[in-house]
Amino acid sequence: MPVSKLAVEGCLWGGFGTTGQRCTAASRVVVHEQVYDAFLEQFVARTKALRVGDGLDPNSQMGPSVSESQRETVIKYVEIGRQEAPRWPAAATRCWAAPMREVYFHEPTVFADVAPSMRIAQEEIFGPVVSVIPCRSFEEAVAISNNVSYGLSASIYTQTSIEAFAAMRDMYTASST
Repeated sequence: MPVSKLAVEGCLWGGFGTTGQRCTAASRVVVHEQVYDAFLEQFVARTKALRVGDGLDPNSQMGPSVSESQRETVIKYVEIGRQEAPRWPAAATRCWAAPMREVYFHEPTVFADVAPSMRIAQEEIFGPVVSVIPCRSFEEAVAISNNVSYGLSASIYTQTSIEAFAAMRDMYTASST
C-alpha cells in the first residue's frame, strides 16, 4: 500500500512547524503497520532534509527554541527517548554549528517504534521531537490517541470517509471534550 505524500508532509509540518512549540504540534504520529516502514522511511528522509536556521530567513524551514531553558527541556526529553525508544532514526542532538550555537537550536528528532505508554508519547515536549507509534487497526489508533492526558488536537490521513467521520466522532480533542 503506498504512503500518501500528503500524510508525510502533514506530519512533518505538524511536528516540526513552529519547532514543535505549540500545544497542537503533532508530537505523536500513529501509523498503521501496513504502511509503517514506508511512512517512516519517507518521514525520516524529509525530517533530515529540513533546513534549520534563522526563523526570519525565508530559506529556513525550522527555527530555534524560544529559550535556552526550553531547549534544555527538549534535550531532557530526547535523553528520555533514547532510553525508552528502540530506534531514533533522525538526528537527536543540539545544533552546534556556528552561528547555531549562539541561539537555542535543536535538530528535528524522530523516535521510531514508540510504545504509547512511553513518556515521550505521553508528555508534551514543546520542541522538535516526534514519536512514531505503530498500530494494527483504526480502532487501536483511536485508542492510542485517546489514551493521553493532552488531547488538544488530532489529524487523520485515511483513504476512507467512513474512518474520517468515525475519527471525528470517537477521538477526544479540545473541541469534543
